[in-house]
Amino acid sequence: MKKISIVSSCFNEEDNIPVLYRGINEVIEKYIERYEFEFIFIDNDSTDFSQDELRKLAMDDKRVKLIFNSRNFGYIKSAYYAIMQASGDAVIYLASDLQDPPELIADFIDNWEKGCDVVIARKYDQKSFSFLNILRKFYYFALDLMKDEGGNLIRNYKGFGLYDKKVIDKLREVEDPYPYFRGAVLDMGFSMKIIDFDEPERKSGLDKNNLVTLWDNGMLGLTRTTKVPIHIITMIGFFGTVITFALIMLSLICYVGYLNFIIPKKMLSLYFLMFIQILSVGMIGEYLIMLCRFAEKKPLVIEKERINWEV
Repeated sequence: MKKISIVSSCFNEEDNIPVLYRGINEVIEKYIERYEFEFIFIDNDSTDFSQDELRKLAMDDKRVKLIFNSRNFGYIKSAYYAIMQASGDAVIYLASDLQDPPELIADFIDNWEKGCDVVIARKYDQKSFSFLNILRKFYYFALDLMKDEGGNLIRNYKGFGLYDKKVIDKLREVEDPYPYFRGAVLDMGFSMKIIDFDEPERKSGLDKNNLVTLWDNGMLGLTRTTKVPIHIITMIGFFGTVITFALIMLSLICYVGYLNFIIPKKMLSLYFLMFIQILSVGMIGEYLIMLCRFAEKKPLVIEKERINWEV
């Protein structure tokens, strides 16, 4: 009998965890006779009663496997690590905040049975005009323009979906200390089905996304998806050097010929050059950060405890 692994990461989701577990079980009930299931929950050192709720689930259901991290390693690394621990013929990932509807699991499995290696959920664009939503739209627009030739980009896809075992096995071959899961999956070129859905409002708990986490995710996607920013910086440096050299030579010619040629020195120009330098250094720094993460070879997470993995 084939196995399906259902993976979820959590941090301070004590109210959502029981609801998520019940919702998953309701969906997979019709597949119980055809598949074996395992539930993998990884907790990022929650400070509420999330771990207590998880322990209750694991005590009542031996299919529930728990990983408790020694500290909060961030959901990017934590979720990826949990996915890598799955042993199923297919792996389904969904967040524990209930904004990834468990009801879509049935669609995932049905499309997987039809031969799709990857089935992903893409949320519809939000109609709100909040600052973060506008920033997100601009980011996707810019990234779509700058992506490398042949690169794939799916807007509003954040990892919620089903992945065949051969997809996960390929990901395991890449020792990435700070993985860009979505980009890696799309770059592989496996057969794919996209399911659109309306993201429900969070019913309990606090949204963990803020400007800092969105910036970190954005830079991760940018540095893994395109090299255009570095090319632009190089081009600015090259043409700036050529133009500056030409102006210097022109000034020398005018000086020798006693011609009246004055290059205006406005504070605005100095500020503009200063900001270009700051931007250039910042973008180069982002790429250097990614190189340093590869060089460090740090583990994705450090486990504090495992439960039900011996079964």
